[in-house]
Amino acid sequence: MCEKKAAVLVLYSVCLIGSVFGVTTWKGGVSGYWDTPANWAGGFPVNTSTVRLNHDRQTNTYAVIVKTPAIADKLWIDTYGDVPIHFRVSETGSLQLNSMRMGFKEEDRESSFTIDGGTVWGLDPVDPAVTNTAFLIGNNPDCEASLSVVNDGLFSVSGSNGLIIASSKESSGHLIVTNGNLRIRDSLILGKGPASHGEMILTGTSSVSITGALHIAKLDNGALMPTGTVFMSGGTLDCGSLNVGAHGNGSLILNAGDIHTGTGGVTIGLSNADGRLDIHGGILQAANSFMNIGHTDSSGLLSISNGMVHISGPLRVGSGSRGYGQINQSGGSLSVNELIIGEPVSATGILNLYDGTLTSTNLLVGLGGTAQCNLYGGTLSIQGTGTTDFQVSNSCIHIQQTVIQWANSNVTDWITNAIDSGIVCFSNGIAPGTYSTNGYDGRIVSETASLYWDNLDNGSQFGLSAIWVEQLPAASAYDSWAADYELSESGLMDDPDDDGLDNLSEYALGGDPTNDNDAAILPTFGMTESGGSNWFEFVYRKRTDADAVGLDYYLELSTNLFSGTWTNEGYLVTEPGGDHAVFEIITNRIPAEPFTELFIRLRISAE
Repeated sequence: MCEKKAAVLVLYSVCLIGSVFGVTTWKGGVSGYWDTPANWAGGFPVNTSTVRLNHDRQTNTYAVIVKTPAIADKLWIDTYGDVPIHFRVSETGSLQLNSMRMGFKEEDRESSFTIDGGTVWGLDPVDPAVTNTAFLIGNNPDCEASLSVVNDGLFSVSGSNGLIIASSKESSGHLIVTNGNLRIRDSLILGKGPASHGEMILTGTSSVSITGALHIAKLDNGALMPTGTVFMSGGTLDCGSLNVGAHGNGSLILNAGDIHTGTGGVTIGLSNADGRLDIHGGILQAANSFMNIGHTDSSGLLSISNGMVHISGPLRVGSGSRGYGQINQSGGSLSVNELIIGEPVSATGILNLYDGTLTSTNLLVGLGGTAQCNLYGGTLSIQGTGTTDFQVSNSCIHIQQTVIQWANSNVTDWITNAIDSGIVCFSNGIAPGTYSTNGYDGRIVSETASLYWDNLDNGSQFGLSAIWVEQLPAASAYDSWAADYELSESGLMDDPDDDGLDNLSEYALGGDPTNDNDAAILPTFGMTESGGSNWFEFVYRKRTDADAVGLDYYLELSTNLFSGTWTNEGYLVTEPGGDHAVFEIITNRIPAEPFTELFIRLRISAE
């Protein structure tokens, strides 16, 4: 549950030899190591060298390994031959560059640039005349190129043009980060050239940090739109802003891991684009920012089947002129500060809620554009208390089995006016206004501000075509706990004391969210011998009132982090221990045999 962070400072001096701004070309034949001078034609690379690895010029060994500190001005990796280039920076190696371009002409994608535990720095140019500071993966037209950062390797790009994957026409670029680290000061673009394709695959315990924007499909020039994709099944992704379909066709699939965006927010379909964001698990948080779906002349789709999406600012569905935005939620949770469906006059916004929980302070449907609000199931919670927190203009809400909660005590007055104005429609087409003798076909006003509607004459079972509106319950146990620590501006998934534990974990394990040194609450791990067998023991603290406050604790096991497959079976839970009134000690045992490799994690969820 704690993310291990490390900073490395490497100091060394370089003796400058060779010609100034010379070109040196790999010729191989002696060994595969960068630091062997006999491998180079034109002199050994120095900080002013342009290094070329070109298969149309040399046909010798193309397995280049950097295992010591190395430095050069530019690195150009191009090939038009049949023999692939494999470039690797090992755990003991490092490479400093002002710029790099990779353009593999062959289509089998065998050529590779791999940072395997080592470090590659991209530096700003010392010479003001040098302006090409971008790092380009897929630089030549029609080329294939791939960059991998694995085994705790680090790729740090400091240049003002950032990292571009697939920069040329009809090029294809691949960025693979597996238990590696990527740091970009400016921006990362996946798919920039006309008809190009750029992709990023993020797995394991990887960490990607982008100070500027992550653009998924952003056309540089021309009429042929690029495509860009991100597949994320683990790790963390932090960026100043996230644009899925910036100017092209972009998609992002989140299966596991955490995505955090800064004040630049999230836009799905930015400008003349088509964007799609699929949340199948994990967490997406836009702190102090917004989400736009279907912006100017674009279409955007947010699909949620599991996981959590939290937007601290407004979520606009159909947010720009001639934009088309849509949300399909079939599970998980979506929480926003304000949900606006169809804002500009020429925009279209659609919400389809099938299951899961959707929470917003305000719900504004059809402010100026065309809007649909289709509630098929799940729970819609409107937490504002004002009479304008729930607005419907020139649109209607279609309701089928969804539970709607609204904190406004005058909810029944609103729903009465809404039905009389024809803006609340029921899916089976039966007109409202008649009280049934055996159910609630009509409007029911009570002192508790609850309204039940049932058009099926089935009493109080509330089957198909039922609306159930009620006031929100009193503050939960978590809300009271959060108030004690003055966490009014901090959500469940936030970590105000930066100790690696979010507020939900602090609450569930008995921590202090304002103290970054309460490691005693963390789970412990060890081995024991019982009944002639060896066992792994995983011990954690659990609230004694967990069931009452809606907390669920369980373990997940995996034998392979790369597969992303976890199971919550295969362990034994002993009787709770401890004599604390609020927390009990839960001991879990996993048989040590026949595992050769086992990964264990504690999952905590809250209703």
